[in-house]
Order: sequence, then C-alpha cells, then structure tokens
Amino acid sequence: MRLFSPSSVIALLAVVAAFGALLVFSRIVLPLLPADLEPEAQSPAGFTRPPAESPSSLLFDPVPPAADSGRSPTLVPLPPTSQTDPLQVTLDFLSLRNAPSLERSNPSAATAISSIPWVSDGITREEIDTAETIVYLAATEDKLFDELVGKAWLNEAEIKELEKIVLGLEVIAAADSGEARALAAMPFLETLQPADALAVESLANLAYFEPSSYQQVMAHPVVRDGINDAEARLVGLLFETVPGHPDLLAKLLDPGSTFAEERTIRLPLAGEVVLAIYRTRPGTPRSMDLLENAVRTTEAFMGEPLPTRYVALLFEDAVPAIFGGANSGTHMIILPDYDVDDGSYESSQAGHVIAHEVAHYYWHGGEDWLDEGAAEFTATLVEHLRLGHPLAAVNYPCASDHTVRYLETMSIPESHPTYVCNYAVGERLFLDLYRNMDEKEFRKGFRNLYRRLKANKSGPTGRAGMPELRATLLGGANTLSEVSRQEAENVIGRWYEGNEAGTAVYIDTRPDTRPVVAELPTVYGWIDRAYISLSEGGPPSKTFSVSELDDWAWLTLEYSHDYAGPPRELTFQVVEYFEDGFPYRRSTLTIQAERRYSGGVQWLSVGPGPEQEWAQGRHWVYVYHEGRKVAEVAFEVTP
Repeated sequence: MRLFSPSSVIALLAVVAAFGALLVFSRIVLPLLPADLEPEAQSPAGFTRPPAESPSSLLFDPVPPAADSGRSPTLVPLPPTSQTDPLQVTLDFLSLRNAPSLERSNPSAATAISSIPWVSDGITREEIDTAETIVYLAATEDKLFDELVGKAWLNEAEIKELEKIVLGLEVIAAADSGEARALAAMPFLETLQPADALAVESLANLAYFEPSSYQQVMAHPVVRDGINDAEARLVGLLFETVPGHPDLLAKLLDPGSTFAEERTIRLPLAGEVVLAIYRTRPGTPRSMDLLENAVRTTEAFMGEPLPTRYVALLFEDAVPAIFGGANSGTHMIILPDYDVDDGSYESSQAGHVIAHEVAHYYWHGGEDWLDEGAAEFTATLVEHLRLGHPLAAVNYPCASDHTVRYLETMSIPESHPTYVCNYAVGERLFLDLYRNMDEKEFRKGFRNLYRRLKANKSGPTGRAGMPELRATLLGGANTLSEVSRQEAENVIGRWYEGNEAGTAVYIDTRPDTRPVVAELPTVYGWIDRAYISLSEGGPPSKTFSVSELDDWAWLTLEYSHDYAGPPRELTFQVVEYFEDGFPYRRSTLTIQAERRYSGGVQWLSVGPGPEQEWAQGRHWVYVYHEGRKVAEVAFEVTP
C-alpha cells in the first residue's frame, strides 16, 4: 500500500517501486561535485514515501471476547541485545564525498561543518546522509547554508530530525532557493519542537510530489507570514491530505476549524513522546487512549524505541477509497467513522485500525506483504493484549496459490482486487511463525527484521522481503533451538512456496473435529439442520464456483423446541474457517424461543461479502452454544 504507508523519508534519489504509486525507502545519493565545486544541473530524482493503510474492507465483524487456548494476553519485556552492526562505519569529515573540494574552495564552511559535534566525533551510518547534504548545501546554496549553520539545534538535535530538515530544505531549494531560505528563517525553526521537522518534511514532499498543492500551501497567509510552532503542527498534516482535497487546506490551517488534543507520555525506550489528535468535527476521548495503548504496546513488543517523538493522528475523510486509514510518515489519517465510542462496528474496530497505522512507524520500506503483514500482526497482537481477543487472522483468506512468492513476483498494483492478499497472506505468515516458534526467539527475529529494514540492508530489489526474513529470523543474531528452526522452516515453506509439508496444525485454530451435539437443553430443543445456500432461503449447496456468487453466502439453521416458559433468547457464536487452518471471522446470532412457536429458521451471512472474491478451497462454519458445537457445515468453493 502507499503506506508510509504507512513516514515519508526524503531521499534525493529514490527507487520507484513497480507497485503503483508506492515509493520505497532508499539511501540518498548526492551528486559528486567537480573539484571547482561548480554544482551540476541536477535536481533530486525523488524521495521515499512509506506504505501503510488499513483496508476498511478487510476488517470483519467484532470478535467477542473468548477464551484463547494459546498464549495468555501478557507481554514480557524483551531482553536487550547488542545493536553492534558489523557493517557500521565511522567516517571523518574528509571522507565525505564533497568535503575535500569544499575545504579547498570554502575553508570557512568546511571548518564550520567539521566542528559540528556529531561530525567531529566521527560520522556514523545514520549520520552520513545528513552530513553529505550539509556539505552539498554549503557548495551549492551558500545563503541557505549560512542560515542553517547559525542554528543551535544543528549541534544538538536528534539525527533523524536533522535529516528530515536538511534533506527537506535541499528538495525545496531545488525548486526555489528563495523559498528554502525563507523557510529556514521562519520562527518555527528557531528552536526545534517535536513537530517542526515533520512540517519541513510535509512541505518537501508536497514540493516534489504535488507541486500545484505545494504552491497553494506556500501562498496561504499562515505560511507566507512565517510559520510558528503552533502552525507547524498543522503544516505537518498537509502531505497526502490536501492533494485531492483542496478544501481542507483552509480548514486545517484555521485554528478555529481544527481541534487539537495532545498528550505527552514517556516510553521506556523512546523517552518523551507527544501524541496529538486533530479533528475538524467532534470525536471521542477514547481515541487518545487507544492511540496511547497502541504506541506503548507496540514499542514494548518490538523492544525498539518508537521511531518518532511526535505521533500525529488526523481524523478526516482524506483516505484512499477502500482504506480505513493511512500513515504518510508525517502523520496518520483515519476515517472519522472510527473516532466513535457508540458500540458500532467501526467503534469495535477503531483499536485495530489505529494500532495498524502506529505499527507502520516501524514497518515500511519492505515488500508490501511484509509491511502490511507485520502491521496487521502487530495490530492484532495489540488488541489481543488489550481485550483478550483470540490471536487470529482478521483478513479474509486468499486463494491457496496466492503465496508470498506469487505476491513478490506479480507486482500487484493497489487498485487490483488481489492487492489485499498482501494483508491476508502477510498476517498469516507472521501469526503462523509466532504460534509455532518459541515466543522469545520469534520476537528476537522480528526485531532483527525491523533493524534490517531500518538500516536499509535489503536485497537487489531495494525492498526487504523473504531473503531478509530468512536471514534475520533463522540466522545471524537469532540463535534458534532445533525445534523452533524446523517449525520456522515449515511455516516459511508453507507461505512462500505453498508446500503442503509446511502445513501447521494448531490446537486453537484447526477445524474442530469434535462431534456435533445439536441439543439445546435449556429450551428442550435441537438444531435440526444446518446448511449453506447461495441466497437467503435458498436450497442447500455443498459446492459452488467463484463465478456463481459475488455476494454473501448464507448459513441456514433450522431449529425446533418444546419450550413452555417465558420468552428466552439463545446466543450462538459462529466461527468461519478456511483450509489454511485460520478462522477468519467470528460473529454471533440469536434465536428466540417462545411458548407459541415450536421452532423456526435463522439465517446468517457468511464469506467475504460484496466486492471481494471468494477464496477457492475448503471452508467450514461451526456454530457453538455454551461451549458446545451444535452445528457444523463444510463447503467447497471452486474456480
């Protein structure tokens, strides 16, 4: 997805992925200046946008709290491990590409840069891009460089924030040097607040990706008159929000139309983090609690600092068509439908949608199945720990031939219906690994995979995928027991190649082999017959093709009773399974037993629903009442 779905990291030369509009993270590459420091007529070829959306069409009915025979909903802190990187480099100033030339032509600028504390004490891998860009600006944008070098925060700020500001100003300067200098001199960059770097990043992204929207923003009085710290928070919301929704520009930059809610928290690893929610209409206080819970739980599970110290969430309708939310890197956008606490379906899914977008602060820059699968797995885990929900897949399955290999090979665009398989297959892969491996070993491997993405150590495509998952989960710093290694190999084989030998069986997710006990003793009744039909009230069908149905199928329950008491309501839990061993939907239905009736018929829609293709293969539907399986239906979906 265009997720970062789910943070737009600016790069001067970016790799444009084959997946539609998705731009992937890359290391920046600055042009090497000639010895006389005459700048080449070369503008940035692009920068990256992280991928992250929660597809609203993929989220199913609320899962009622239920006993989970898997792991209990607790989270043990992951022991710290050494982050020593064998590829880590430390450079001195003159090792930078253009530093020797700069020292010859402008020694005072070279001295100023080499005296910056984080430069003089050795330039690390994380600092190289920022240092290279500062040298480049000193050679090509001397007035902008003079404005920058006078900022106290150039010596003190976190390198991630410096990178966003320095690279962002370079991108803007490539389009208009004067605007870049004016921006650097604005009040919000006198001292750095948590949202300031994101405001520069937002403007730079607009300047490159959406130049017409950028010009509208730069002409707005709030920007033209000089952005202050309060306004910078709003400017940071504009990228991927204003394009396509130009009416939102005036609304978002008007303090009287945009309502802000902030909460400062302290995380064990990241330290102080500001959580901010922005709305243009009333919402619920619960959303801030859900946001804090997602941030805290995600950092705790990852065992790595949250990669941002400012988390902004905008509830607005500016979300791509089929999605419930997106993470643009500068901020998250989620539909206002989820900013409610009214017992509705959207209310029940709000925690998952928010947690998915928070997870994309970690998971971006990889193959879509990896980014979306890891984000879905993390969101499901967050909700499992918060509510005790079963740790199960939330997305309808894809056909069995839609493996990870298939997804990596086909380069499916977002607009194609099968793009959602990145969510379904990805989450099942990580759930499968988590359930079959030792938990600590899985979490160490999961953390190592994130570190690989963070360091941009990916394969020849530039996007981390299965080779990186194998390397970080099965090798390197993650020493596995023989049992965990074999289980992991089986799971990876199952989801990458579709190997039947890799099929795992779970106590808590396999189709229930217990016999049906159809009795309803509290009302002296029975479930007489259960079957699937292609229409409400239609005849039974044990097999049907994908072409026969583009809507729900229907579970039909025929029941009878000999009940003479006052009206009594019976509640049933319905669980739908696919042949991959994962339940993909849980729902409830009720039957009313009354003295004047001897039974009846109850219908419930099952399957993926309208506009989503049925997965070909074997399906099961189980109906439970008070812990007993009272009905079971199996059916086959064919091509």
